[in-house]
Amino acid sequence: MLNVALIGLGYWGRNYLRILQNIEGIKLSYVCDSNPEALKGVPSNVKTTLDYEEIAKDEDIKAAFLATPASTHYKIAKLFLEQGKHLLVEKPLTMNVKEAFELAKIAKENKALLMVGHIYCFHPAIQYLRKLIKNKKLGKVFYGIAIRIGLGPIRQDASCTWDLATHDIAILDYLFNSMPIYVTATATTFLQKDKNIHDYAYIHLEYPEMQFAITTSWYAAEKIRSWYIATSKYLIKFDDMNKEWPLAIYQSNIEKIKQEDLIKKQSEIYKGKLYMPRIEKEEPLMKQVEHFINCVRFSKEPLTNAYQAIRVISILEAVEESIKKGRKIRVKSYDIE
Repeated sequence: MLNVALIGLGYWGRNYLRILQNIEGIKLSYVCDSNPEALKGVPSNVKTTLDYEEIAKDEDIKAAFLATPASTHYKIAKLFLEQGKHLLVEKPLTMNVKEAFELAKIAKENKALLMVGHIYCFHPAIQYLRKLIKNKKLGKVFYGIAIRIGLGPIRQDASCTWDLATHDIAILDYLFNSMPIYVTATATTFLQKDKNIHDYAYIHLEYPEMQFAITTSWYAAEKIRSWYIATSKYLIKFDDMNKEWPLAIYQSNIEKIKQEDLIKKQSEIYKGKLYMPRIEKEEPLMKQVEHFINCVRFSKEPLTNAYQAIRVISILEAVEESIKKGRKIRVKSYDIE
C-alpha cells in the first residue's frame, strides 16, 4: 500500500481528492489546505492539516500531489523533493525556467520522481491524434488553431497565459515533439489591472514547418475547448466539450487539385469523407494519476516529466517577453537532458 498526500483543495485539488479515493493500492493518508473551511469535506479517515511541512516530515508518506496556486509550486515542491518524496505537481510546474531546472536537479539528487500535471497528454482523443501524427497518416501539417475560453476560474497569481495556454503548449509538445522557433503574443488586462494579470491573450507560434495560434481567456460567455488542424490530407477538429465524439476528421482533396485550378475547383476541396473515431471514455485525470502511481511503483520516467515542463515554461517565458516588448521573440533552447 502506497501512502500518499494531497496538498491544496482548490479547483483542481477537489478533483484530485475524488480521484485518489477511487484508486486501488494507494492510501490517501493526508490532505492539506491553508483554508480550514476547505478541509471540512475531507473524509474522516484521512488526516488533515493546515501546514504542508507536517506532511513533508512524515516518513510514511512516499508520494504527494501538489495542487496549490502556481506561485507556490517551487517552494513547496522543493521541500518535498528534498525529503525524497515522489511528486506530481499541477501545471505549470514553476513560474520560470530557472526554478524548473532546480526542481529537476533536486529530484534527481534525491532519487525522487517529479511529474507535472499536463492533463491533456492523457486525453484519449489527443493520444489517438498523436498516433496518427507519429505514423505520418495526416500528410504535411500546415497550421493549427486552439481556442480555450470560458468564464473562470479567474486566477489571482498567474495570467491566463500561464493558467490556460499552458495546456495547449503542452499538447503541442506531446503531439509534435518539436519546439517553436518564434513567438508573437499580445494580451489584455482588464479585471485585475492593479496586479497586471492578463485576462485575454493571443499567441502565435512559428515552428520549422507549421504555424499555430492560441486564443485564450477566462472571461467569456461560453466555455470552448477546441482545436483545428489543417493538413495536406485532412481537416481536423478536436472538441473537448463533445464527450461523445471529440474528434472529427474530414478528408480533403487539396492534394488532387492543381494550384492553377485552386480557385475554380475550391468547392471540391471539402468533398472527402468524415471520420469520427470512437474514443474511449476514460477520464484524463484518472489516467494521469494512475500513470504517476505506476511510475512510482516501477521506477519509470513519467510521460510528462520535468523536462517537458521546462520546454513548456521556456515557451511561456517567450510569450511573456513578447507581450512586454510588443514584438516577435525567438524561443530560447536549453540543453535539458
